[in-house]
Amino acid sequence: MSFESGACVVLTLNLAATTTPSGDPTLRPGLDPSSVTPGTLGFLATLFVVVVVIFLIRDMTKRIRRVRYTAEVQEARVQRGATDSGPVPPAGAGDGGQRRPQGPDGNDLPMPGGKHGPDNR
Repeated sequence: MSFESGACVVLTLNLAATTTPSGDPTLRPGLDPSSVTPGTLGFLATLFVVVVVIFLIRDMTKRIRRVRYTAEVQEARVQRGATDSGPVPPAGAGDGGQRRPQGPDGNDLPMPGGKHGPDNR
């Protein structure tokens, strides 16, 4: 008897030994099918998932709004730079003496932090 035929015999015996499910599902004696529920643990698990999804959606909305606003500011800055040919204000004027970071094209970048930044805690 080879290994393959031995494995085939074991598989056949294993399949023959398994019980086939009956046509109707059965419960323990004394349980009513209409009274079986997920219970408190199932409710709490579902509630946890719903709360987490709500917080994730709120966070995603904030981030999308922030990206959209940054793109609008950048676009307005580019348009203003194209139409403005007036004198350039000296460095540090109007920003409380702080030097603003410069982008690769020489335009000012927004100051880090913003409304929720580390300086406003």
